Formats: sequence, structure tokens, C-alpha cells
Amino acid sequence: MRIPWRKEQAAPQAYVAPISYQDRMLEILTQLKIQNEKLNRTIERLKHRGRELFEQCVRAEQEKDTARATIYANEIAQLRKMTRTLLASHMSLDKVVLRLETVKEFGDVMHVLGPATQIIKQVQHEISGIVPEVAHSLRRVDEMLESIIIEAGNVTGGSVYVTVSDSEAQKIIEEASEVAAQRMKGSFPDLPESYRHLETAAEKAD
Repeated sequence: MRIPWRKEQAAPQAYVAPISYQDRMLEILTQLKIQNEKLNRTIERLKHRGRELFEQCVRAEQEKDTARATIYANEIAQLRKMTRTLLASHMSLDKVVLRLETVKEFGDVMHVLGPATQIIKQVQHEISGIVPEVAHSLRRVDEMLESIIIEAGNVTGGSVYVTVSDSEAQKIIEEASEVAAQRMKGSFPDLPESYRHLETAAEKAD
């Protein structure tokens, strides 16, 4: 007896629940904290290297080896520039984390996250040539934030455009830069007086 042919029914697909807003924000915060800790470790390494170079520069000066002292001084100037950039970026991201932790409701997204995305973009730009792997990870975080902003705009009908000159973001970045400059004075050795001009030259160089 032949069994009549029956079309196989497709197995029902398992239901995959959409990722909640809270889960997405938690992932973003986790990634930001991880990348910020990487920045902090890099800063500490640069400070340690700076102190080593400073001692070598002083030793070369004592030995009247001006050429070698100048090489060390140039390296210190570059390290100070990079460290100040990373320190300001680190503090800016700290502000972003604090800001995101205050977002409790989905409806607050439009008001709260705009400046945060601008700060992350600025930090990406500043550190891309120093710690590119962190900059790449921050780009992914920025994309996640922007997707939430766009979704919130669709729900609320609000604008999702964030201007580059966002005043609040710029204020946070400027404050972080000022604090970074102050902290550098207490944690990173100054160049010997005769080599201070090298730091000025490093600051002007892009």
C-alpha cells in the first residue's frame, strides 16, 4: 500500500525576543568602560616610559651629550602630547558613562544621548593615531547609540540630527582638556628648561 505523498511542514522557527532597550544600553555602557580602561592602561604605560626617558635625558645632560639629550627630550615631548590627549579622552568618556547611566526611560534618549555621541566621535578622532583598536571599538559603540537615537526619533517624531557644534558636548570636551593639562603637571616630568621649546613644537605639529 502506497502512502500518499505529504508535503513536509516547515518546523516552526523559535521565537527570538528583540533585544530590549535596557539590554542595549547595558552593552553600550559595558563596552565604554572596557575601552576606557584600555585608555587608562595606555596612559600609565606612557607615563612610565616618560619617566624613564626623563632620567635618560638628565643623565645625558650631566654627561654633556647634548645630541643624545635632545633625542630623549623630543621623545618626551611627543609622549607628553599623546598622554595629554589620552587623558582628556579618558575623562570625556567618563562623562559619557555618567551621562548614559542617568538615562532611565526610552523617552529621554533624544535629549541625553545626542551630546554623548558627539563626544565619542571626537574621542575617536583624537585617539585614532595613538590607540586605533580602541577608536575602532568606539566607532561600534557610536553606531549602537545612533541606532537607539534613530529608533527613539521614529517613536517620538523628534529630530535625530546632532550638530557637530553641540555646545554641551564641546563644553565637556574643553573641561576635560583643561583638567588633563593640570593633571599632567603632577604626574608627568617636565622637560629640562633648555628643551621646553621642543614641547611647543610638538604641540604645533599634527
